[in-house]
Amino acid sequence: MVEKELPSSILSCKTSYKFSLRDKKTGEVRTFIMGPGLAELLHGVERLGSLRQAAAAMEMSYSKAWTHVRRAEQICGAKLTRPAAGGEGGGGSQLTEEGQWLLDTYDAFVKEADEQVKQLMERYFTRDLPFS
Repeated sequence: MVEKELPSSILSCKTSYKFSLRDKKTGEVRTFIMGPGLAELLHGVERLGSLRQAAAAMEMSYSKAWTHVRRAEQICGAKLTRPAAGGEGGGGSQLTEEGQWLLDTYDAFVKEADEQVKQLMERYFTRDLPFS
């Protein structure tokens, strides 16, 4: 075995997680519900107070963003966003309690999973290498 360290760039990795729902009664996997794209969109709504502005910040059309959120709502069986009261600049959007829960839960999972993956990368890829 050759004792050699891998470059630090190899030890960093980008992870991406997507979640699906399983129907408790039938066991059927319904389909994708949450992933990095929807999380970014919901973070945008949270930060900007508008689905339209969140979509624009992602360089996504409003109709695509709207469809993405509505599809997730149909799968969840709960609203993720709600209209915000209009004011001088018009109305906007806010996350519902369910939308905030889904986003917070996803973020917490990703943070913990990324920490675990980093530990595994260090455990397995900082050992002696069988090649030079």
